[in-house]
Amino acid sequence: MAHAAGVRLPFEKLPAAVRAWVERSLGSVVVSAVTQQGGFSPGVAARLVTASGRRAFVKTVGTALNPKTPELFRQEITAMQGIGTVPMAPVLLDVYDDGDWVGMLFEDIEGRLPAHPWEQADADRVLGALVELTDALDPSPWPDAPVAAVRSREFLSRWDKVLEDGLDVPSWMEGRVEEFAELARTGIKALAEGKALAHWDLRADNIILTDDRVVFIDWAHPALAPRWADTVILYAEMRGSVTLPELPDSSDAEAITAFIAAIGGGLWWGAAQPAPPGLPTVRTWQRESALVHLDWVRERTQRF
Repeated sequence: MAHAAGVRLPFEKLPAAVRAWVERSLGSVVVSAVTQQGGFSPGVAARLVTASGRRAFVKTVGTALNPKTPELFRQEITAMQGIGTVPMAPVLLDVYDDGDWVGMLFEDIEGRLPAHPWEQADADRVLGALVELTDALDPSPWPDAPVAAVRSREFLSRWDKVLEDGLDVPSWMEGRVEEFAELARTGIKALAEGKALAHWDLRADNIILTDDRVVFIDWAHPALAPRWADTVILYAEMRGSVTLPELPDSSDAEAITAFIAAIGGGLWWGAAQPAPPGLPTVRTWQRESALVHLDWVRERTQRF
């Protein structure tokens, strides 16, 4: 699957008040701002260097670029503050919120995104780091985090919307959408039992590889879920590119299959909707990702 892509704004185009916050927080004027690609969010995402030599990464967005993204940034701020210091997550330096523009300053991480399509060495390294991350976040260091089964219930219940809207589905699924809707409900129930904190949005463009770290970034959607949730999400990203080991939670095989089906339905219905402002490629990505999930369900059940 291709990386997601939002429409990035150059740092120089930020409102003066936001630029002033950045320079005040860093203690020096910004002399270099290099826009970073990848991810859905519109707005600014740039690596900065100041006149004093200090480095940082800034991400910021205003409601005019996308009315929903500032709230996602607020969620990420709350999440980063709730998680605290975890070596596999970036260090949050400062935050900004004037009611319109919302921004975050992070440590600058010298690294790269994993190769995409995935390569075996990157996949092995990231999956190893994900085990460490899961161990660090189980039980959740942020006990008041949203519950995945609650936060994402609407998204994970979209097979019902597929039925209501009469949307076409892959030929092998024809006449079976109601079964998938019921399967999704089973997946939601399983999610509600989890007590670990899941990143909940793992993709190649939300991971940075350095010489000695794997850093999981963009924590806008973390939620309480079973330990296997993030692994399942990342496996879907990697499928077809690399050789993957068996999922470690074999006792939860049925719940995992139901979860995969629920994600597939959320993506399938979403792909049929008009593209939201500033996110022109998201619907194509959703359709491609939905097909990956549905084929995975077909493979796991061996009944369709």
